[in-house]
Amino acid sequence: MRISTGILMFSFALVACSGDDSASATDSTTSATTTTAGTSSSAGTTAAESTSTGTSAGTSTTGTTDATHVTHTTADTSTSSTTGGVDQTCASYCAIYLGACGDFSEYDNEAACLAQCSQWPVGSADDVSGDTLGCRIYHATVADTVDANLHCPHAGPSGGAYKGDPVCVDPAAPTCANYCTVYFTNCKDANNVYADQAECEATCADWYQGSLADTTGDTTGCRTYHAGAALGDPALHCPHASPSGGGVCII
Repeated sequence: MRISTGILMFSFALVACSGDDSASATDSTTSATTTTAGTSSSAGTTAAESTSTGTSAGTSTTGTTDATHVTHTTADTSTSSTTGGVDQTCASYCAIYLGACGDFSEYDNEAACLAQCSQWPVGSADDVSGDTLGCRIYHATVADTVDANLHCPHAGPSGGAYKGDPVCVDPAAPTCANYCTVYFTNCKDANNVYADQAECEATCADWYQGSLADTTGDTTGCRTYHAGAALGDPALHCPHASPSGGGVCII
């Protein structure tokens, strides 16, 4: 009986141990599962947050930078592909202009083109407006492939002013209206070469405007200056203010 009781107690001990091991295994499995799930969930959340943050950063910073870069690249590429890296020289300008704007040519020949061009500020290859050689090269180049009717006048000496669409022009440049008004005020009778104001402005329209500071050169500015000076000596200055330039307002 004692032996049986001992055996029975030993059996209970075995069952208890077995139960503990099973519970421990279960706990371990549960813990592993929880840990794994937790890790997976944590990693997933972290990845999602990382992805979300990365996307946000990419949109707000990288996206903006890329957009700006694309804009600049497009502009630079457009200028580069349009002008083809053309040298900012009168020789380059005249070759392009005479080739693209034959029907609009404001020059008798290449020599006349080169001489006229020598008066202009060089400017930059990026210029698309303003009184510069760069602006005129740009529009002469575009005229060859896009729209000669639009761009050839912009590429000429007047910068498009004679078409009523000034582009390659200094906003402060002398105007034909002012020149003709001063001319008719001081150059009268035998000193006047125009029939009327309208003829004067039409003749002046395709001249290079130059500057009001000009006292020489084939410019509207030079002729305006001498038209004003004609107040004191019309016989001397009116010829300088005329279309021929009187040997002074010439290149």
